[in-house]
Amino acid sequence: MKRGRDLIAAGDIASARLVLTLVAEAGDAQAALALASTFDPVALANMRAVGVQGDPAKARAWYARAAELGSYEARQRLQALR
Repeated sequence: MKRGRDLIAAGDIASARLVLTLVAEAGDAQAALALASTFDPVALANMRAVGVQGDPAKARAWYARAAELGSYEARQRLQALR
């Protein structure tokens, strides 16, 4: 999880997605939330990510997964994304 966040902070969204996917698929709600944000166009704009495309459908899917895993913040972001 820390590696994924460090990669996001460094602007390496593609590598962060790979790392966070592994952790999220293992059932970590925070990783799923962080992964969703790498696909969320609004979150990407807030990160000032350059050259990275958002994908609202993937963001929605990962926010939903994070919500299933117990993330209240993911539920809020999911509602905002719709």
